[in-house]
Amino acid sequence: MSRKIKFHSLYLYLFLLLSAIGFTSCRHKHKAIVHPIVNEMPLPNADNYYYSPVSQDKEVVSKNEHIFTVIEQMPQFPGGEEELMNFISTNLVYPASALRDGIQGKVICRFVVTKTGRVESPEVVRSLDPACDKVAIRVVKSLPRFIPGRQNGVNVCVWYTVPVVFKLK
Repeated sequence: MSRKIKFHSLYLYLFLLLSAIGFTSCRHKHKAIVHPIVNEMPLPNADNYYYSPVSQDKEVVSKNEHIFTVIEQMPQFPGGEEELMNFISTNLVYPASALRDGIQGKVICRFVVTKTGRVESPEVVRSLDPACDKVAIRVVKSLPRFIPGRQNGVNVCVWYTVPVVFKLK
């Protein structure tokens, strides 16, 4: 009887030992990869590089580079938000077709403010009228350099959204 108990306890000991070894080896092979949650968006273009029609010297933003939507220090227009709205309203030319048809409203545009503060890849997020959309994109393309956004003390590319208001007086 004693021999049987020793034999079973030997098997139990070996089973526990092999289970522990197998568990630790599996645990290292299948270590969970934890990705930090970052609010970011890839470039909208499918090519390797995106060449913006906005900048004159064709600043290149790599496809692998992330464009953030929210960061610690957002990009700033020189003079602040009020100056940005003043710039847009000063440079806005109401399209003749929209004026004739009495079209009023907002065109919501977004663009990338690069690491150097340049405005890149403007696009219309919410459309009003094709003529108004064209004018809004033209005004956004003419924006001067921003103070770039910063994340962890480093300049980064950031999506920036701005409304362009068309209002008849």
